[in-house]
Parts: sequence; C-alpha cells; structure tokens
Amino acid sequence: KQWYQRRVRGDNEFWELFHQGYREPPVTNPDLIATLYPKTKIILSLRDPIKRMQSAYQFFCAYNVYKCDKPVTPEKFHGLVVDALDSFAQCRTSNTARGCVYSTSTHQLATHLYASIYSVYLADWLAAFPREQVHVIKFEDHIANQPESFIEICEFLEIEPFDKDQLSEYIESHKVRNSLNDNKRIPYMLPETVAMLEDFFAPFLRDLVTMLGDDKWGWGRPLEQNTGNTYQTEGYSVGDKER
Repeated sequence: KQWYQRRVRGDNEFWELFHQGYREPPVTNPDLIATLYPKTKIILSLRDPIKRMQSAYQFFCAYNVYKCDKPVTPEKFHGLVVDALDSFAQCRTSNTARGCVYSTSTHQLATHLYASIYSVYLADWLAAFPREQVHVIKFEDHIANQPESFIEICEFLEIEPFDKDQLSEYIESHKVRNSLNDNKRIPYMLPETVAMLEDFFAPFLRDLVTMLGDDKWGWGRPLEQNTGNTYQTEGYSVGDKER
C-alpha cells in the first residue's frame, strides 16, 4: 500500500511507465482502491466541463503551474483550446477515446481538456465499485445549496448529519472568496471557442447523461455534434474498455 501511495496519484497519469506497449491503462486507480478497500465510498464532484477548463487556464497561469503567456486573454485561451483539440484528434487516429483521455501525450496543463472528459473516468469508477458506493455531486448544485448537499453526503456516508441551521451558519461565516484578482481572469470566452468545445464534449456529455440517468449532467449544453465540426469524436460507455 505504501509503495502504491508513493508512486501513483492524480488521474493515473503514470500508468504508461508501468504498462508499456498498452494503448489504454489495463489497471486504474479505481481498480487498485477497490482491491485494497472494496467497501470504500466514492464521492465525485463534476463541474460544467467548459467552465472547468476556463478556471484551470486562469488558475494554472496565475500560479505558474506551467510556462504561461501572461496576461490571460480570450484569444490566448482559444489558441490553447485549438492546440488541445488538435492533440486529441491526432491521438484518436491511432487510439481509442479512453486511451487518449489517459495518454499523457494529450495532457496539456494549460486547459486540462482531458480532465473534463468525465464519462471516461466515471465509467472506470463504476466498473470498479457498485453504483450505491459512488455519490456524484454536481458542483453548481453544491455551491447553490451547500447545507443540503452536505446533508446528502452525510446520508451517503451513513454518518450523523449536521444540524442544518448550525451548518448554514458555519458555512456563511467561513465563506472563501476566489483568490484570483480580476486581472488574472478572462472576462469571457470567444463564441468560436465555446462552439468548438460544445461540439467536442457533446458525445461525452451524452454518455454522462445516460450513465447517471438525468439530463442535468449535460449542463444545458448541446448533446449532438455539428456535422461540420473538425473535432468530431464518438463518445464512450462502460462497455468500451479495451481489455
């Protein structure tokens, strides 16, 4: 267990070191956790994937996680999105969607495109754990009603829930403001950036809606692709894992 904890973290990003020659990871973090702790309860929080990418771009640039061309702008973000989509499309010419999500060749830190393809990761968690052991939270719903969300988490974990009034008071008195100054944010995304990303994510969001059985997991985005889109890619489902 200690060996695993020292070497494997994040989204299984080092799998290629251990499984050379594979197009996809034959073993994932969910598999390992399920083997070591099969009764583990998993809590996943998912945010609108496009807004998550914008947030990642702003955050990683502000804190110098990668070499960033400052200041951040909608135009620079658009260029990085094009690069990320091109990289994923190139990977798809010789690999599966799942393989490309996990492949470090597509892991552009600037936008974290790969990390927003939730259906691939969720499929691996649901393949490793029974559905009743996986609690998926919509980030926006959690932020809008934190007391109710925390009570639902307590119920999922089968622990005594907090008193709702006391919890509301505590949350109100411990609010944390996003630390990024306005000059480190992009005020908007270019319409063409949004259109490209909506086309790219459509099949993956459609799969997510199917997996979780609720249209809310589409975040109101289109679930069908524009047939003229350069970055068309099929979605992914639990049964698609390459063995």
